[in-house]
Amino acid sequence: MTKVAIVTGGGYGIGRATCRLLAKDGWDIVSFDVNAEHNDQTVAEIRALGSRCDGLVGDVSQPAQAEAACALAETDGRSLKALVNCAAMRHAGTLTDITPEQWIETLGVCLYGTAFFCRAAIVRMKSNGGGSIVNFSSGDATGRKAMVAYASAKAAVEILTRCLAVDHLHDRIRVNAVIPPFTVTGMTEHYGSERLATMDANSPSGHAARPEDIAKIVRFLVSDESAALTAGLYGGVLPTR
Repeated sequence: MTKVAIVTGGGYGIGRATCRLLAKDGWDIVSFDVNAEHNDQTVAEIRALGSRCDGLVGDVSQPAQAEAACALAETDGRSLKALVNCAAMRHAGTLTDITPEQWIETLGVCLYGTAFFCRAAIVRMKSNGGGSIVNFSSGDATGRKAMVAYASAKAAVEILTRCLAVDHLHDRIRVNAVIPPFTVTGMTEHYGSERLATMDANSPSGHAARPEDIAKIVRFLVSDESAALTAGLYGGVLPTR
């Protein structure tokens, strides 16, 4: 039976790099993204590799759209075996700076969207004999100045990850989270050259991470090579800020 991976935020950055690596490993891909143009580019790129890739455009914070993505993954006799919750956004500011709408939007995408996709996927994975879920946290989850909504959402994602890992251990569903170091992607490409140079200097490799670097971690966590791992938080940010 063909194995399928859903990648939210698949239209750009880490999400697209993850789609690319998993497709090369033989996975069918469902790329879910809010940006139709970006998602179309991912779909075209994956199909050019000779792999199946279905694209869905929508809002991860809507439970019905999570159900639709999981239903699509199971068409044509295929089996949903991996979910990568890469979609994210953030509003900067203190609690009194950001509006209630911005607070709700940030938690809706980063936390509720992750939970809704996990819920829809777990139902299928239980019937499929198990699977692997990879969520995304952030170094900001330990607290960051003027990033209260995003930091709160990502801290909650870490707890969600561990709760799901415990709840579904005997369903053979593994749930882990990645905490990327500073990565040059959609949220950071606008940084000036001086700030990017600082991030390069603070990286153990001598340069800031690229989406492909993070996608390799995801690739490992959804593979059989990590079959013994669940409830883990992989990565982190050096306390230089």
